[in-house]
Amino acid sequence: MSLTHSEQDIKHSWFGHFFIGKADAVKLSACGISINRTKGGFFAHSRSANEVAADEHFTWQQLDSPPVFTLSPLGYLLSFTVSGKAYQLPFLSYFAQHQFGNEIALLWANANGARIAELVAKVDKILAHTYLRESRLAMIQARVAREYQRWFPWCENLPLSAHLHTVLVRLKQIHRWTRADVKHLREDYVQSQLVKFADYFEHVESNPLTEKQRRACIIDDNNNLLLAGAGTGKTSVMVGRAGYLLKSGQAKADDILLLAYGRKAADEMDERIKNKLGTEDIKASTFHSLGLKIIADVERAKPSLSPWAEDDKAKELWVHHTLETLIEDEAYRKQLFEYFSRFYYVEKSPFEFEVEGEYFQYLNDNDIRTLKGERVKSFGELYIANWLFSNGIEYVYEAKYEHDVRSIDFRQYQPDFYLPEYQVYLEYYGIDEHQHTAPYIDNHRYLESMAWKRKLHKQHGTKCVELFYYQHKNGSLIGKLEQALQVFKVQYAPLPDEAILATLHELGRVTELAKMFSQLIGLYKAACLDEHGLDGVFARAADAQQTRKAFELLEPIITRYEQHLAINGDIDFEDMIGKALTYLQRGQFISPWRFIMVDEFQDISEPRARLVRALRDSCAPHSKAQASLFCVGDDWQAIYRFSGADVSLTTQFTHYFGPTARNDLDLTFRFNSSIGQVATQFVTQNPTQLSKDIRSLTQVTSPAVSILRRGENEPPSKDEPSPNALEQALTAISARISAGSDKLNSVPSVYLLARFWFQLPDKTQVNQLKTKYPNMKIECQSFHASKGKEADYVVIMGMKTGMHGFPSMKITPPILDAFLPKTEAFEFAEERRLFYVALTRTKHRAYVIADMTDVSPFVTELLTKDYPIEQDEFSTSLVQRLFKEVKCVRCSTGMLKPRTGNFKSFYSCSHFPLCDHKEQGCELCASPMTRNHFAGFKVCLNEACGHISPLCNLCGGDMQLKDGRFGPFWACRNYRGQNLPSCTNTLNKAKLSIPSERPQKHVS
Repeated sequence: MSLTHSEQDIKHSWFGHFFIGKADAVKLSACGISINRTKGGFFAHSRSANEVAADEHFTWQQLDSPPVFTLSPLGYLLSFTVSGKAYQLPFLSYFAQHQFGNEIALLWANANGARIAELVAKVDKILAHTYLRESRLAMIQARVAREYQRWFPWCENLPLSAHLHTVLVRLKQIHRWTRADVKHLREDYVQSQLVKFADYFEHVESNPLTEKQRRACIIDDNNNLLLAGAGTGKTSVMVGRAGYLLKSGQAKADDILLLAYGRKAADEMDERIKNKLGTEDIKASTFHSLGLKIIADVERAKPSLSPWAEDDKAKELWVHHTLETLIEDEAYRKQLFEYFSRFYYVEKSPFEFEVEGEYFQYLNDNDIRTLKGERVKSFGELYIANWLFSNGIEYVYEAKYEHDVRSIDFRQYQPDFYLPEYQVYLEYYGIDEHQHTAPYIDNHRYLESMAWKRKLHKQHGTKCVELFYYQHKNGSLIGKLEQALQVFKVQYAPLPDEAILATLHELGRVTELAKMFSQLIGLYKAACLDEHGLDGVFARAADAQQTRKAFELLEPIITRYEQHLAINGDIDFEDMIGKALTYLQRGQFISPWRFIMVDEFQDISEPRARLVRALRDSCAPHSKAQASLFCVGDDWQAIYRFSGADVSLTTQFTHYFGPTARNDLDLTFRFNSSIGQVATQFVTQNPTQLSKDIRSLTQVTSPAVSILRRGENEPPSKDEPSPNALEQALTAISARISAGSDKLNSVPSVYLLARFWFQLPDKTQVNQLKTKYPNMKIECQSFHASKGKEADYVVIMGMKTGMHGFPSMKITPPILDAFLPKTEAFEFAEERRLFYVALTRTKHRAYVIADMTDVSPFVTELLTKDYPIEQDEFSTSLVQRLFKEVKCVRCSTGMLKPRTGNFKSFYSCSHFPLCDHKEQGCELCASPMTRNHFAGFKVCLNEACGHISPLCNLCGGDMQLKDGRFGPFWACRNYRGQNLPSCTNTLNKAKLSIPSERPQKHVS
C-alpha cells in the first residue's frame, strides 16, 4: 500500500468507535497526518491536556520523529512529538500497527530525507572549503547527534531509496568521528590547500615559505597560537596569512584586523603588506588606535587624546610637579617623611639568610641607605640613623672608638654610632630575645664580643647605649632609644621639614617616587579595581603595610590626574582600552572583523587580552561564522612585565581563550646552531617555558659563544692587544672579518649590548671605536631595545652582580609589584629570557665580557653547567680562571678582588664596605691563595709558585710565623691580646708538617 498519491484512514478500535461515535480517527497522506475527531462525546471533554485537538494537521516535517504505535487493551495508542511537545491518539484499530507502521515510517523518512541530505552535504562542503574549527565541529556534532537520534536504529530495516540510504550511512560516519578522525580531516584540508596555493606560498615573500610557515597560514581554528622562535620568520607568516585569506576567498580586506604594538611596527607591517600583497586595503592598527576607533564609532565623535599618552617624560614632570604641590600640605608632607624613613625599602631580616654574604648582597643590591645617604648593615641601624637625623641629633656612623685598642692584627674598634655632642656610643646587637644570632654568625663568639665591648666601655668609663634586634622586631626599638637618651639628657631639635625635604631631593628620592607614581597611574587604571579589588591588591603585596603607605601618597595624585583629564576633555591609553572594552561587552559596538591577528602576543597585558577576547566574541552572534583569533608570539622572548605584559597569557593561552590550535616555527634563519644550542639550553632551565625545538638553517660544529674574562683594572699580558676587554672583543671580530671566517653579505654589523644603557660606551667612545675599527658598523643597544633586531656579531657587557648587574637584583617596590602581573616562581625568569634575547641577536658569534671577581650568576652557569661555549679564545689571568676558589671566607658569597693600598697590594671582599674582610696575597708572588680547610693549609693559586702556609685548626684563621723564647712557632692571626675575645691557638713549627706538594683538590 502506498500513499504517495492517495490518502488512507486509520480507524478507531471498536471501543473507540463505540464511545466516540466515529469510525475514522486519523488520515494519512504524503503531506502529513490529519486528526479527524468529533467535538462532542465523552473523550472530547475528558482527554488529557496533551491530546490532539479536533481536526488538526501536522506535516511530516513538523514531527520530530516517526509516530510510534503502542498496544493497549483498548486499542493502539499513536504517539509523536512536535518541536519537543508530546501528543497521543488513543483507541486506534487493533490492526493499525500491522497496516500502517512501516508506511508511516516511510512517509516520514521520505519527507525528512531532504533535510538530512542537506545537512550531510553542508558538512562535506565545510570539510572541503574551510578548516574544521572547534566551534564548527561542536555545531556539527550537536546537529548530527540530534539527527542520528531521530533516524537510528529504526531506519536500518526499512526499504529506503538508495540515495537516502547513502546519506544515512554518511550521517552514521560523522556521528562516529573520533579525535583522530578530526585530526585526519583537518590534515586532508591542509594538504589540499598546500597543493592548491603552492605557487602563492612560493612567491609571496622574497624566499619561499617553509612548510610550517605555510601550515600556519592555512590552519584556522577559532583560537590559533603561533609560537615563533627568534629569527623564524613570524612577519612572513603574518603577511602570508593575510594574503592567503584574500586569495582563497575566505575573507575580504575589511574582514581582517591586524594588531601591532607600536605605531612604528604597524607602519612597517603596512609597508610589508603593500610590497608583498600589492594592496593598501589591509592596515595594521595599534591597540590604542583601535580603542579610538571603537569609542568614536559609539560616541559619534573622536575623543581627544591626552598629550601625556605619547609623552612619558611630560607625564612624569606633571606627576613630579603635583607631588611637590601636595608636599606643601603639612599632613601629606608628614606621610611622605614617614614613608621615606620607614617604608621606602623592602625590609628583610638577617635571620632569613643562611649566609652572611647573601644578606650583604641584598643590602648592596637594593642600595639600602640612610636619609644622610650612608650605607648601613641592618634595617635596625637604618631606623636608628633616620630617627637621629630627623630629630637633629648629630651622629657619626661607625666612628673609631676614642681609646686606641688596636693590635698588630686587628683594627680599631668602631661602635655602630657615636653622638659627639654627648660622648655617647650606640651599639645595635643582632640578637633575638633568646640571645640567638642569625644562622651565619658564630653565636658563642658574638656573645663573647658583646661581653668584651661592655667590659671595654666599663674599663674606660665611656657611655654606651645598647639596642637589640628583638626590639626592632617587636616595634619598641625607637622607644627604647628615646628612653636611653633621656638619661644622658640628649636634646632633640627636630629638623625643619625644609631641611629633610632638601635631603630627599639631594638623594633623588622625590624624583624616583614621582617616576614610579607616573607608571602606577596607568597600571592602577588598567586594573579597573573597585574598593574590594584594591584590598585584594594589598593582601597579595609582598609588604602590605608598605604598599598601603605608598598608595596613600599615590591616591590624591590619581584624583588630580583624573580631574585634569576631565577638565581638558582628554582620555589616556588606559581609558581607550577600558572604554572600548565596555562598549564591546555591552554590545554597543559590534566587531566587523572575522579574522583578528595579533603580533608580539607575548607582550600583551591582561586588559588588552580582554579586549581581544571581546572582539572575538562580539563578532559571533552577528556573522555566519565565529571570528578567528590568530596570535603570534614567543614566550621565550617575554621581557616586558614592567609595563604590564603577562607571559602566562601565552604559556596558558588555552586556559584564557579556549581550545587552541598551536603551531611552532622552529627553523631560524638568523643564528647558527651553536648560538641556538646555548640560548635554548639557557632559557629552558625554566620548566614553565613552552617546549620548542628551534633548529638553525646554518649548522656549525664549533662554539659560537665566547667568554672573555677580564677584571676592570687588570693589567694586560704580553700577548694581549689592549687592556680593554671591549677592544679585545672587537679586535677578535675584526680578525674574523679579515680572515673571512663567517659568511658576510655587506659591511658587518656589531651590536654592543647591556642590560642598562649606562653600561654601554657613550657617543664619543663609540665614535672612537668606529675610527679604530672601520671595517664594521658598531651600534649600542640595551637588551630591551635590541628585541626584534639582529647583527652579525654582538658583544654583551655589564655581566656583573648587584642592583645594576645582570640579572638585576634590585627588588621591585611592593606597590609596583602588586599592580604588575604575578611574579613567576622560577628565579630570574624574565631576566633569563632577556639574556636569551641578547644572545639571539647575533648571526655568527656572541662575545660575553665578564669580570669573574664580580660576575653575573648567568656567566657562572655558562662556565660550570656544560654549556657548549668557547672559554679559551682569550688569555685569562689566574684570578679570573680560579674565581671559584677565591671566595671571601667571612661572608661566603663575596669574591676576593685585588686592590692596591697605600703601601702594598691585597685582596678584599666584593661586598665591601658591608664585609670588610681582607687577605694578603701569597707572601712569595702576591697571587691569591685558596683555603683548604680539610688539609689545614692555604695554597697559592699560582701553579708556578705553589706556596703553602698553615691555617688555624681551631678557628680557620691565617697562621703567621713568629719567633719565641723557644724558637719559631705558628700563631693564629685572630689573637687580639690578653683580655680580648680572640683565638690563642699556637703550633710548634717543628711539629707542623707542611706538604711539599699542593693538595690535589682545593676547598674554597
